Amino acid sequence: MDYSKIVEVRATNTRQKFICSSKDKIMDNGCCYQLITQSFHKDWCNLTPRISKTEFNRLMKMGVLGEPYKQKREYGLEVTIYNFIV
Repeated sequence: MDYSKIVEVRATNTRQKFICSSKDKIMDNGCCYQLITQSFHKDWCNLTPRISKTEFNRLMKMGVLGEPYKQKREYGLEVTIYNFIV
């Protein structure tokens, strides 16, 4: 693995830190930011890590997130997806 092309992201709903590469994506559903390409196990569930607004703004200032694009999800919900460009 090329360690110069990874970013560490702190999640708010767990105390873990996630290592992100260019294959990972962040989803903005209008309520919160989620790292949709990774998950963690809690009790009997697999959950996606939530990212705080401060952490998201830090990633934007670092320039590791690409241009956003809209995507239709279930029930007609339109979300915004950001790709990592590390």
